[in-house]
Amino acid sequence: MKTFFQIAFIFVFASCSSRLPIAQHRNNIRIPVGMGPEDFVLDTLSSSSPRLLVSCHQRRKTEAQYSEICEVNLSNNSFKILKRLNEPNNMVFNPHGIDLVKNLKGELLLYCVSHNSPKKEHSIIVYKVFSDHLEFKEKMDSPLLVSPNDVTASCSGEVFVTNDAHKHGNTLEQFLKLKKSNVVHYNPENQKWNVAANRFCYSNGIAVHNCPIDFVLLSTTRSNKLYKLQNTSDNKDIYLPKTIAKLKGLDNITFINDNEILVTAHLHQYALIKHSINSKNLSPTVVYRVNISTGEYKAVYSNDGSDISGGSTALYYNGSLYISQIFDPFILKCDAPDLK
Repeated sequence: MKTFFQIAFIFVFASCSSRLPIAQHRNNIRIPVGMGPEDFVLDTLSSSSPRLLVSCHQRRKTEAQYSEICEVNLSNNSFKILKRLNEPNNMVFNPHGIDLVKNLKGELLLYCVSHNSPKKEHSIIVYKVFSDHLEFKEKMDSPLLVSPNDVTASCSGEVFVTNDAHKHGNTLEQFLKLKKSNVVHYNPENQKWNVAANRFCYSNGIAVHNCPIDFVLLSTTRSNKLYKLQNTSDNKDIYLPKTIAKLKGLDNITFINDNEILVTAHLHQYALIKHSINSKNLSPTVVYRVNISTGEYKAVYSNDGSDISGGSTALYYNGSLYISQIFDPFILKCDAPDLK
């Protein structure tokens, strides 16, 4: 029965591939990092040079264990592993989505989704960020963190997390497009977690807008939509979704400015599945620029996977576009003067 569903899953994904949009990109440079640089954030506050903090974790079963937060110095493209200090004994750290926030106390905090899959434990690990290391601050747990994918936080301590499924690793939900994934919210006022929005199929990237928060952006991979979530009721914990744009296979979100974002997309899901097994199998990467007021979008990067496969996060800084990926150990840098 399991084999049947796997075959059916691949068949459905293969039959739903979309044509790659056309987008120009120039002067591509590969910057070596650790395995599985699935997410990254821009840090211009804690170091003398601007840098990317990169969430790295091996994701293929054939690969050796690798779970680190790495730094890429944007002045010279150098790479190093950041030390993590004062972690609790026996804490398991396997990072996934991350976010960087300066809180109201002036602390620069890195929020990390972390998985301990053998024990079915999933947490948000919070670190204080310094120029040469990370210092453990707290571990946030909740029964509602069933399959966390990405995390975002506000300066006031509110936290939003996407659960991409109602059970970690449940591919049947994706195959059947079951709307069982959600967004959960931590309210620092009552120190409780709650379900802020639900009925999505594979909720993925998430990002808050402003502090205090006026809305939250959510991307979905199998619902194929980009949403704006807003609190419009007396219940401060409930956020209602409104569709901004319909785009296939969406992944992580970053802001270019207050009104525009970059969001990555996996248009060929079958290719991504094959790439997850073997790096020689290419998986196309697309990056869209989206106006969150009008819903208008444009592909600013598109490639068949020969430059970078399974691109997961895109970030603009100082005339360059940086793209991370789910599996292989490098990020891509290319000229992007038109993204200003």
